[in-house]
Amino acid sequence: MIIIQHMDNSLPRALAPQLRAHLDVMPVVVVTGARQTGKTTLAQRLAPGPRRFTTLDDLDALDAAQHDPDRLLGGRDAITLDEIQRAPSLLAAIKRHVDSRRTSGRFLLTGSANLALMASVSESLAGRASYLTLWPMARQEQRGLGRTGCWDDLLSAPDSDWQDILIAQPQHAEDWRVVARRGGFPDPSVHLANDGERAIWFDGYIQTYLERDLADLSSVASLVDFRRLVRTACLRVGQVVNQTEMGRDAAVPQPTVHRYLNLLEASYLL
Repeated sequence: MIIIQHMDNSLPRALAPQLRAHLDVMPVVVVTGARQTGKTTLAQRLAPGPRRFTTLDDLDALDAAQHDPDRLLGGRDAITLDEIQRAPSLLAAIKRHVDSRRTSGRFLLTGSANLALMASVSESLAGRASYLTLWPMARQEQRGLGRTGCWDDLLSAPDSDWQDILIAQPQHAEDWRVVARRGGFPDPSVHLANDGERAIWFDGYIQTYLERDLADLSSVASLVDFRRLVRTACLRVGQVVNQTEMGRDAAVPQPTVHRYLNLLEASYLL
């Protein structure tokens, strides 16, 4: 267990103002998104004051979450719980603690799966929690500007102003192929120098997802079939989803295609 008091000077994220506002109001704030999008870093940097930080990747913490949640959650300090999807039963205990002492910002939860799409999650924390999604970094975030380009302006302006906003944008477009290869995960898009290094990173990401993260969501009988379906889905980006055709291309039955796509959606990879 770690007491968080100060953080590094990593790149600002566009979600930061929303997270601060939600922590000021809600007793539970849940930040979810794909693994390695920067949720833990964001939570550690922005959560106010000293607070306990516990990751459920730690087996001792996971055991406490599953068998003695009140001991894990007890005390007066605010708590950040990382990888909450590994112990969905902990949400019921969090609900009890909030109902006994409702304090804004008391629990900050991060997770690499959409809790609303997990079959093992029965507690929504309705009225007690707000939910935010941290997506991979936009180009403006990668440049250190902490925003998502003109989308911030468009979403905060009336429709009648959109044309003027778009016309006012700089016209120096980047090569989309370079941007696509770089991606939006902080490590490969900001910290790695070339496509070779990024390829190594993405290979490790896929292997970790298949061999470990997937088990938090559901059992998969054949990782080979699942990986083949993932490749098939990647080749169909921007097209209408046809599960029958995808199943034929990946040699996977259509009901299995449907289930695997749901798992990809739950883990923010689709």
